[in-house]
Amino acid sequence: MTSADAQPGIGLIGCGVISECLLGGASLAGIRVSAVCDSDRERAGRAAAACGARAVSEAGGIFGDSAIEAVIIALPNDAHYSAAMEALAAGKHVFCEKPLTTSAADSLALARKARETGRVFQMGYMKRFNPAFAAVKARLEQIAPLTTASLRLTVSGDPKLEGGPGTPGSWHSDIQRSGGGFLVHSGSHLLDLMMFYFGRPEAVWGSLKRDVNGNEYSNSFLFRFEGGLQVALQMAQTRAQGLGYAGSVWEEIVEVNGVNGRLTARGADWMGKIPARASAHLADGDGPKDLFTYWESQWAEELKAFVEGVRQGRCLGSTVEDGYRVDYILDQLKRLEAEAGPVRLEYAL
Repeated sequence: MTSADAQPGIGLIGCGVISECLLGGASLAGIRVSAVCDSDRERAGRAAAACGARAVSEAGGIFGDSAIEAVIIALPNDAHYSAAMEALAAGKHVFCEKPLTTSAADSLALARKARETGRVFQMGYMKRFNPAFAAVKARLEQIAPLTTASLRLTVSGDPKLEGGPGTPGSWHSDIQRSGGGFLVHSGSHLLDLMMFYFGRPEAVWGSLKRDVNGNEYSNSFLFRFEGGLQVALQMAQTRAQGLGYAGSVWEEIVEVNGVNGRLTARGADWMGKIPARASAHLADGDGPKDLFTYWESQWAEELKAFVEGVRQGRCLGSTVEDGYRVDYILDQLKRLEAEAGPVRLEYAL
């Protein structure tokens, strides 16, 4: 970049559904995306027209452009590894949608490559930038010492419990291409949020249940952290509709208890269009009080953090190491379909 105030040239690779959230966030944040890429020329053209960028059909047109200093990777999960490796080899800073890759081994290799190149590498775990979930993080010291915590997610869905497996409707429902089902798509966010709050867990025990398509539709885990803090993570897909305070298809609840109070955050959709809520019940107060967390685009905030991180030369969101650790934990959680006892977590990074 030519000055401290200049924005790096940014290219987007992948123009699927998640790119609409990212491009919308970039627009709100005043961040210009100069080029977009998708193998589907029509889809690339629509995205380019929406953000005033030029469209290319091959990623080489972005990796080989010296005016593009940073890339946003919004491809299907199984394409993250090769695209991110190519971006780093081309000297680009990287923003990668979650998960980092579809295996802990690939994620570890990619994290080590990012460290070697010294490029800024941020993961697309946007919940850290949601005002309600961030409000809990900002107040943890007020209720310390912490005693227990839980992260719970219930989503309206339709697990297939009988008959034979069906044909995947998209790559999202293809267990091999996506690296998993409900546990990967939504649980990865909860794991990142959990480590954002409490650091790395030491051990985990629990169980998961899969439907006939291999989707982990019911998950219940208990994590142990240094110092003895135990955190429950529970996820369920239900055929019930109208969940939570917004009567939506999504109910997400984070609760943290401490000797000096209790903090709660509630979300009603994964996209952040419905304002999440947060409350605090402090020992020196007279009851639970709603925290003023005005609506703010979590997509805009994470992209602002990425651009500012490129300016500063350091990641200001979820790091590539965070991405590896989430994927490593996901691999261990999948073992709990068969394991009876606790799994010791031993990170390579």
